[in-house]
Amino acid sequence: MRTMPTTPVPVASDAEHRGRFSDLFAFEWIKLFAQRSTYVMLGLALLMSIGGAWLTSGGVHLVNASARAGYDRVSGSFSEGTFAFLTIGAGALGALSMVGEFSSGLIRTTFIAVPDRRRIVLAKAAVLASVTTAAGLVAAVASFVTAQSILGPRQLGISFGNPLVLQAFLASVLLVPVSAIIGMFIGALIRIPVASFFTVFVAQSLLADAIPSNSGNHLLAAISDAMPRNAWFGLVSQHTAFDNDGPFPPGALQCWVALLAWPLLALLLTLLVVRRRDV
Repeated sequence: MRTMPTTPVPVASDAEHRGRFSDLFAFEWIKLFAQRSTYVMLGLALLMSIGGAWLTSGGVHLVNASARAGYDRVSGSFSEGTFAFLTIGAGALGALSMVGEFSSGLIRTTFIAVPDRRRIVLAKAAVLASVTTAAGLVAAVASFVTAQSILGPRQLGISFGNPLVLQAFLASVLLVPVSAIIGMFIGALIRIPVASFFTVFVAQSLLADAIPSNSGNHLLAAISDAMPRNAWFGLVSQHTAFDNDGPFPPGALQCWVALLAWPLLALLLTLLVVRRRDV
């Protein structure tokens, strides 16, 4: 009896079965930019940075001489109002990255293709952080350049080489991806578009002002300064009378720790929620 030669059937490796991270990253990148809202939010980030810096800096000449002497040239170059809106927009984009798939049911197909949910979440977070960091970089540059073009001729300018400016610039770039990762957790937790966006608005805007940092209570001031936007402002502010920081201004180390801890905590909670909760 003659035996027929057999060819071995290739077996996919465990890494191929789970999906290479580079492929997951590219897949999530395509999904994020397939939504028009991504382009709208990125475009608004640039326009709001320029417009906010122009509006904030344009009225400096209207104040009296004593107010001009106490003017914070660093925080004046990175408008708090502008970056408050950017945190809401970045948070909404982060929530959308999760809510869009959960509400449409596409997430089921994704989890069938790649059963390891943690890798999907990490790929989403990597794409989101990359895009929003670039957006934060553009927003910080646009805000500083616009403000200095107005403040410089009025003898209120400040050099980019100043260590305080570099600290404020890095914090401004970082604030945008931090807000996006927090929004991602909110989207994974709530999974309903309107409710998620409302929660992002409350978390990114109202909570930052809910606990006053200038109340005179050291514990309340510490809790308030731990909020992402307040931690950012602690790094941007020179703590002059213009900034109204209260009797317990935060230190730089405290602000950096808070700003870096929030995205790590939000990412860990997102991994836990997605892994434990059914779709």
